[in-house]
Amino acid sequence: MRRILTSNLRERNVRASRRYQSNVAVQLDYYMSPQFGGLAAAVVNGLYDDLDVTFLPTCPVGLEQARVREYQSQNATSTCVGSVEQNIFIPTLHADPSLKVKAVAAMFNQSPLCIASIAELKEGMTIGAHEDTVDLLERIFPRSTVIASPRATKITDLTEGKLDGIQAYTTTEVPTLRRQLGSDPMVVPLEGLNGTKLGYSQTIFASEESLQDDRRAVVSAFLEATFKGWEIVINDPEEGIKMVREAQKALGLDDESNDHWFDSAEYQVEMLRECNGFVQGTSKDGKLGVINPERWNEASNWLLENPNTVKDFGLDPSLW
Repeated sequence: MRRILTSNLRERNVRASRRYQSNVAVQLDYYMSPQFGGLAAAVVNGLYDDLDVTFLPTCPVGLEQARVREYQSQNATSTCVGSVEQNIFIPTLHADPSLKVKAVAAMFNQSPLCIASIAELKEGMTIGAHEDTVDLLERIFPRSTVIASPRATKITDLTEGKLDGIQAYTTTEVPTLRRQLGSDPMVVPLEGLNGTKLGYSQTIFASEESLQDDRRAVVSAFLEATFKGWEIVINDPEEGIKMVREAQKALGLDDESNDHWFDSAEYQVEMLRECNGFVQGTSKDGKLGVINPERWNEASNWLLENPNTVKDFGLDPSLW
């Protein structure tokens, strides 16, 4: 494995691990891919070694917070973190406060969520969405029919005419469709559409227990290593893709069969570059991953359709 870890970072991670004696369990909201390029670089370059990081198996969409809560309940002394989009995180936590999780950082400054189609979307057309996003799209497109559709076959369902539009990401399905169609698909970004505020994407959250006592420093060390990893792939996307592939093999988190990946290094580098742009958008004073509480609160108000949502709901604004 590659070793390009700075001595200062290693010293801080060693102190966190040895002093607090807590392993870190990570629940990603998708398979290891370029959208987790920074974590892949951290794995491959040994940035997590002293934190004893374990990646949990992938889970059904929308259950990331529940899986973190379940793991924390069964492993009381562990530090538990996960990733999910703010537009999933906030409504899920609001519906079930017993999940007891808080966001601490974000890998993407905004959501790459969009609707992709071959022809222009019109009223009454059918849009396929992931199960955890149906309600959101029904709100944004009240005059369309939104149905839950399989994530693994959505490109095929679109090109074969079974769906008029699909939930997509500008970082993933859009580049795939461009290659399959030989031209750019129709793309409607959701952020800002008719006032839509989805907030941050690839939000990193932690169980409340992990933000108390000595484990708070462990979460901070995990974030430091993660965003150091992002710096690596931002500086060299071509090498970053090699790291993603190596991390996939090491973690065994690349086993999804779907039709929205294009099997070429050029495609994967393009995807990583797109992700890198979102990550760079989180920078504040040279520090990646920073959540602006004002933006967080604006999105939470919109997502819950409540202008008086509790300030910093679901957010720990002081850790990172």
